[in-house]
Amino acid sequence: MVYPIMFETQPEGNRPSTGEVILGFLLGILASLLCLFFCVFLGSTLGGRPWTFPVINGLALVGVGIMALRKVRESSYALGVVIAVSLMFLLNAACGRAFYR
Repeated sequence: MVYPIMFETQPEGNRPSTGEVILGFLLGILASLLCLFFCVFLGSTLGGRPWTFPVINGLALVGVGIMALRKVRESSYALGVVIAVSLMFLLNAACGRAFYR
């Protein structure tokens, strides 16, 4: 029987601490807000079309998410950051979609 290949975020014996995941989630929200301020600053400097803000913010969130995803096996904080950044990315995509209407 062939089993599908799955990405394991944590080894089987090491369960993530709930407190560390919550603190990582709060850290991820802070990182997302910093990405938002970065995109507003950079977007207004570059010319400020309405669609540039979600695009720049999405790129910044992807960068933060990739950095956190590399450390997710080592730290429960990174797991919380990945959860927060992915939720913010979905919210960013919804806002970006609203600009195209």
